[in-house]
Amino acid sequence: MSSTINKRPKQTWLEYLSQLDWKKGNLDRASYNAFLRAASLGVPALIAIEEIADRIRATGDYPRPRKLERQWRRATMHVKANPGTPIVPAVQRPVFNPERAKRFAELVPTSVDLAWLKRRSPVPTWITPAEYLSAIFPHGDQVLVFRDYLSQGEALYQNWSLKVDRDALKSFVSGCKDGAWFLSNPVDGEYHFNPRQDSMSRRSEESITAWRYAVLECDHKPQETWLPIWLRILVQLPLPIVSITSSGNKSLHALLRVDAESKAAWDQFVRGRLLPRLVPLGADGQALTAIRLTRLPGCYRGDSLQKLLFLNPRATSQPIFQK
Repeated sequence: MSSTINKRPKQTWLEYLSQLDWKKGNLDRASYNAFLRAASLGVPALIAIEEIADRIRATGDYPRPRKLERQWRRATMHVKANPGTPIVPAVQRPVFNPERAKRFAELVPTSVDLAWLKRRSPVPTWITPAEYLSAIFPHGDQVLVFRDYLSQGEALYQNWSLKVDRDALKSFVSGCKDGAWFLSNPVDGEYHFNPRQDSMSRRSEESITAWRYAVLECDHKPQETWLPIWLRILVQLPLPIVSITSSGNKSLHALLRVDAESKAAWDQFVRGRLLPRLVPLGADGQALTAIRLTRLPGCYRGDSLQKLLFLNPRATSQPIFQK
């Protein structure tokens, strides 16, 4: 996108777009609301139209240039008729649709269970936590590891050696009442000022060195009902799922490769394009954030093991069920 608009209005607009429900049946409403917000922020017409056309294409639909131009003119006329009034159209957030989720899960047989998934894993699932992090993060990355979810991380795993120290995170394997986590995107290991929380942090976006992953999780209850359904949904998604880990017999966390160039690009893809499609199927929309902790496999959550069920560092968009 052009650099002719200031970073703040541009970022504000993109963040708003990421909250809209971009799906067939709602595209007219989403595009007009997006134009209203763009016009109120001063985003140029060409940039707004191109960006919204891309969003429509991502749904599998075809944007109509003349229609988008008419929407833009209507939006600008509305903004001009209401000078000094902030235009922030209400966002219609996607919601969980249990019946839709069940129908989607039923497209594969009930024999697709945890044992089936482990057999499909291209990489053995009995590896240690350090071996797991070395497998999913490139050489040179640093990863924060937690036993206290609210801390700044009790360890910084450094993937700097070609020879993996299998016991590097041995202290996290057991003795953690609430289990162990890692920050899903790598950091520089330094503390930076986080203006959103007015504090120093080494786990905020200022510390992130690459926007590699997103976390897909489903915590709907009862777990014994939704865990197998969520599993059969995950294996059908046409997304590069690198790993799937149990959170101690309570849920399944899937690590999805994104490899975005920036946080704005991450938000645009994950929150703008994936969230509206995945939340109705059961994904936790609040977990689809770029700064997200996820369960570290090979560690105990009390007496329950956080099991690695699937690992494919070279995952493609081909669904696991089709491999």
